[in-house]
Amino acid sequence: MSMTPTWTWLCLADPVRAVDTNILARWLLGDDPVHTPLALQVLSEPVHVSLTVLTELGWVLEKALRIPRPIVGSMLEKVIDLEHVQVDKQPSVRWAIDQYRQGADWADMMHIVAASGSVPVFATFDRRIARDAGQDSPVQVETLRKAP
Repeated sequence: MSMTPTWTWLCLADPVRAVDTNILARWLLGDDPVHTPLALQVLSEPVHVSLTVLTELGWVLEKALRIPRPIVGSMLEKVIDLEHVQVDKQPSVRWAIDQYRQGADWADMMHIVAASGSVPVFATFDRRIARDAGQDSPVQVETLRKAP
C-alpha cells in the first residue's frame, strides 16, 4: 500500500512560506515582468494562504481593479485549487466563494468563515449578512436588534 503525502508531511519535508496578497495578484494577473516569474516560482512550492490574504485578494480584484464578480470568484477558486497551496477551512472558503458569486459581500462571508469552527454563533446588526449567508452557513448568523 503506497502512502500519499499529506500537507503535514510536505511541511515537514520542505519549509513552507505564507504568501502575501501581492504574490497571488501577480500570479493571477501576470501583469509584472519582474514579479510574475517570482510569484510563479514561489507558488510552485508548498505555501500557506491565510484567510486574511484571501479576503484582501477578493477586495483588490473586485474593488480596486474592478474585475467582474464571476471572474473574481473563478480567480479565488484558482488560488485554492493550486496543488501546493494550503488554505485553512477550505470547504468554508468554497462556500464563501459560492455566496459571493450569488451577490454576498466577500469580506462579510470571510468573517463567517473565520468564525467557523471556533464559535457557534456570529452576531451582527447587519440583516443582509444573515440573508446572504443563508441556511448553509458554516456558523449560525444571529441578527441583533438595533437599539430603538
